[in-house]
Amino acid sequence: MLYTKKQVEIANRLVGVMDSKFFKSLGEPVRVEIIRFLLLNGRADIGTIAENMPQDRSVISRHLNLMSEVGILTCTKESRHMFYSLNANAFLERFTNITRLVETCLKECGPLCCK
Repeated sequence: MLYTKKQVEIANRLVGVMDSKFFKSLGEPVRVEIIRFLLLNGRADIGTIAENMPQDRSVISRHLNLMSEVGILTCTKESRHMFYSLNANAFLERFTNITRLVETCLKECGPLCCK
């Protein structure tokens, strides 16, 4: 089957935003609990977050670092404390971009049954 240049470009853009590290970070139940905690409580330091989770502080720290790396959380240092908060705009923008690209890809590239 031959594809147009536009179809290949759209499919490549979609694959580019489907960052496995981002989705992996959302697939871990502890990370989902951290997101919920920050949504309900706002900005918090690792000690406060760890107090509210059953995992050890070191485990929570690794989860927070990964979530910061992929842009789900922001991290700011104040004195000796690191504070984490949900990076809401970036989080929403990422999902919006993925949704738009999936929609475009299905319209332009999808099988005939999707058109």
